[in-house]
Amino acid sequence: MNEKENPNEVASEVASKVKSTLNDAIQGLKIFLINPVGGLPVFFQGLGKERALGVGIAFGIVYVVSFIFACNKFLPDNSGSSLFNLIVASAANFLSIAGASFLTRKLFRGYGSFEGDIFIAGVALVPASLLLLISSILGIPNAEIVAIVTVVAITYIILMIYTGCHKISGIPENAAALAVSVMLLLSGWLFKILILSNILKS
Repeated sequence: MNEKENPNEVASEVASKVKSTLNDAIQGLKIFLINPVGGLPVFFQGLGKERALGVGIAFGIVYVVSFIFACNKFLPDNSGSSLFNLIVASAANFLSIAGASFLTRKLFRGYGSFEGDIFIAGVALVPASLLLLISSILGIPNAEIVAIVTVVAITYIILMIYTGCHKISGIPENAAALAVSVMLLLSGWLFKILILSNILKS
């Protein structure tokens, strides 16, 4: 009987976790839109490490979907392989930010966690996801509005990374500003490595 019940129990547990993660992500999105600086660490602490990890991954998946949607809107779809390349590129961006958060935290002797690094990467890409979706909807004829949204998105990204470095990764305030620059540079470097390694394999 237990063997027959186990698959149902596992499926029910997975569904429950997915639903909980989606609810957490929606709640987080509301907080970030209203108060991205003050709300970020409070939300993270309220979630706990396991749920924060799920939210970070959820936001990463949203970014991948937004990236693919935007590229398909503006770029011609040549083949099935292009979809794979888009997934790899967007996932690499998410992973590079998470990796950069980890390296930056270690470099500046922060006290954060791996779950925190994933969470920071996910929330840092929320503004980018919204920018991609808004740009796709408005299109080139509304370039002025897209430019304004781009400035806002970049500002939010930097604020979220700064808050993540200081409040979540535990980097001292006097070093947090420099940590943001280091993290951005490291993420670009890691992104280059991930993309090049994929090109060499293909």
